[in-house]
Amino acid sequence: MRKIGAYLALAALTAVIFAPPPAAAFGLRIGPFHIGIPFFFHRRNLYMHANPGDLARPETGQGANSALLYPSTALAAIFQNIFWPASSSPWPFGYQDIFTTAFAKTPADQNPRLCQPADDSNAIVGHLRTELEPTPDQMPLLEKLGGALGAASGYLAKSCPNEIPARPTARLKVMGSQVEELAMAIDIVRQPLQDFEQSLNDEQRARFAVMISPPAIAERSDRSGNITPGCGASPTAVDWSVGQISQSVQPTDAQRDAVTGLNQAFGKAASDLEAHCPTSMPPTALSRLETIQARLDATWRAELAVQVALADFETKLSDEQKDRFDATNFAAR
Repeated sequence: MRKIGAYLALAALTAVIFAPPPAAAFGLRIGPFHIGIPFFFHRRNLYMHANPGDLARPETGQGANSALLYPSTALAAIFQNIFWPASSSPWPFGYQDIFTTAFAKTPADQNPRLCQPADDSNAIVGHLRTELEPTPDQMPLLEKLGGALGAASGYLAKSCPNEIPARPTARLKVMGSQVEELAMAIDIVRQPLQDFEQSLNDEQRARFAVMISPPAIAERSDRSGNITPGCGASPTAVDWSVGQISQSVQPTDAQRDAVTGLNQAFGKAASDLEAHCPTSMPPTALSRLETIQARLDATWRAELAVQVALADFETKLSDEQKDRFDATNFAAR
């Protein structure tokens, strides 16, 4: 699944930005997607959050402007959840988001703001410096972490799609590629974050562990660590999504088995997403980063499952049914 060319480009980008000595260079963890590992071995959870008036303000959008197509719009919120998750808000890569994005009407013009880098690295580094008071030996590691945050933002902005396909199955393919790019961007941060965390003394680790939110919003944040699931789907929601498609294409009796196949494929995708829905807050920034990667892994698998199921279903439709299929609208739920 991983693109070798993308890795080479990504390695070149980080090398140009940092140009550190060999001992200080950070590497890429091969494979944020864990192909071949059974789903039940991969159950780690985290949520998305977006605080008003904070350092990371995402504009995730809806439909054809969603974070599934323009992940730069979600990167600021992801970084915030790594460093100071304060309370819960909807994860923008859930079951319903997949369908509303795949079947949304294509906008006439692309909003250039959707492709702008979401670089809050200076604010994040400044807050970490204030709260943790790093030693002179730790400052280069903190600066490297800030550079990695900026590099991740820049890399992801360059992956912005040139156009959004109108057909749902083609758009799902783009969505999967964009989630893959998002995981690669986050992976740039992983090693520098690990190095910085490992350099902290016990007192600094204790302070880092309780950095739930910036001081400006700490008082109004819910620090309980309990969060509301919102990425999976119930059997009723799965039935509803299949029903929307069925209502649009009006399948014949001979096509009923194909509709049943859709329901089974969608149900498996929803179950995997639900298995990675939030249950608790991981205790460290690194564990929160890795958990977000696991959730993106589940999102990629769900998009692929939906894409394959819909592509197979579409082969069984008449031309008139295909037109109605492409016009299906999941926006109203």
